[in-house]
Amino acid sequence: MHAALIPLRDATLATALLLAGVCVGSAGLVHLDPALLGYLGATLVGAFATTWRVSAYWRRAAAAPYARALFAALAHPRTLLHTARAAARDLGTQRFIARRSRRRWLAHLLLSIGTLVSFAITLPLVFGWLHFEADGQEAYRAVLFGALPAARFTIDGALGWLVFHALSLAAVAVAVGASVFLALRVGARREPGTRDAFHVAPLVLLLAVALTGLLMPLAGRLGSPWLMRMAAIAHEASVVVLLVALPFSKLGHLLLRPLALGVQVVRAPSAARTHCIRCDAPLAPATQQEAVANLLAARGFRFDGHQTICPPCRRRLVASTQAALLCADFQPRLGSVLPAGRARGATS
Repeated sequence: MHAALIPLRDATLATALLLAGVCVGSAGLVHLDPALLGYLGATLVGAFATTWRVSAYWRRAAAAPYARALFAALAHPRTLLHTARAAARDLGTQRFIARRSRRRWLAHLLLSIGTLVSFAITLPLVFGWLHFEADGQEAYRAVLFGALPAARFTIDGALGWLVFHALSLAAVAVAVGASVFLALRVGARREPGTRDAFHVAPLVLLLAVALTGLLMPLAGRLGSPWLMRMAAIAHEASVVVLLVALPFSKLGHLLLRPLALGVQVVRAPSAARTHCIRCDAPLAPATQQEAVANLLAARGFRFDGHQTICPPCRRRLVASTQAALLCADFQPRLGSVLPAGRARGATS
């Protein structure tokens, strides 16, 4: 199969499997909520685009070595624990952002946690994998995949309060995080590129999703049907745009960030490294250097082994070659020292 068609194949297969999972998990579409069909359609389109984007990016010649290194690390128990710790540090708590700014770190953490919690709650509802049934007059029972009772909770209990308000709490976290980043970009307006649409539009979209989501329960409390309807339409429209644009906007970095774990595996202190063929100085990790050499060779660049020579030795080699071509000594030869008179003549 042509390399350009492989991401298309992966996207088609992933979307078909997701659609099959929706059919099976919703007991033959019985538990699909008609009010959520718009979200379902947008999710299927987003799943296709996301899989295509991830497959195409992760299979690129520049990224494939890190993807292979990551999968190899996950397959070996010896490196699995180290990779899991790195994932918890970089993908979970995102400590690499805290080194730059604690305020940005807290805002990014709120934004990511709120978004992930929202997806974790809404996707099972949209797919029909989760629905709620009344259990008496004051309790509900959560049912998974149409037949598996998951939990029973009372309306006035702590669990019931959390179930009914979890999306609102996630929306507050997203709204706070997006507002902080927007304020930081407005404050740094003199810096070039800070207010480009590529950076600002995703924040505005996330803020719109969060605020319209918070407006719906508020409209219910106010007893305003028209406000509820307008908020529901605006929320659905913003979510549909978010899902479709996710893999092609700045938000798509969450799909590519796991490759950083592969980079850490390749650059680990225990990883094999190449050495300079002239002075034996350590160079880049062997996997990385081989990937770069293959990538350049595929584009017609061949260096005849010069990539295995360290920069100081390259400079000496260039100087020695120039000296031989011009019949002059621009620097002392390696392993020898020129006489003082000859050195003065070479520099005069």
